[in-house]
Amino acid sequence: MAVRSKPLGSTPPRQRKPAVPPRRPFAPYPIVEPPARSGIGAPAGLMMILFGLPLWALGAKYTLDGVVIGINMLAAFLELPARVPAPTGWWNLLLIPIGLLFSYVESSVRLNLFGGPAQLLALLILLALTHGIDIYTTYLGISSLAAQSTGIGQVLNLFWWSPFIAAVVLTYLPELLIRGGWSLLTE
Repeated sequence: MAVRSKPLGSTPPRQRKPAVPPRRPFAPYPIVEPPARSGIGAPAGLMMILFGLPLWALGAKYTLDGVVIGINMLAAFLELPARVPAPTGWWNLLLIPIGLLFSYVESSVRLNLFGGPAQLLALLILLALTHGIDIYTTYLGISSLAAQSTGIGQVLNLFWWSPFIAAVVLTYLPELLIRGGWSLLTE
């Protein structure tokens, strides 16, 4: 029987050197990481928000006017004697949550392709209704006689197609500006 002079594991195993040293990456110039972009988008983001908020308020005003016109059109179709008066003054500010809800649904609802056909169909119907109602009520508000009496309303009603273009722009541009400006401010 052979006797060992040292117990097992008492000396660390010898590390072998590689036959070929590891290669260093080749670069003709020193590799320097680019500086962080902090603060570069802040002025542009602030300007986007400052342009987006008044445009959103203008679009919300025309949308609220269009909602009243749409409700009165429905009441006339159903031959109801009552009519809804257009909101004036502070009532416009109290109805802002309706516009915020439409903006939230339009921009935040995402289609779930893995939720099944019933869920996909329901989300498609919801998105079509919210976008369609928003654009149509904004169109009704812009093309109304009350809107045409103001200076902005006369500009928005120059041609037969301009109220529709203005409705699409006032529906989507302010939200894009506000969301884009916010993302630039918080990057």
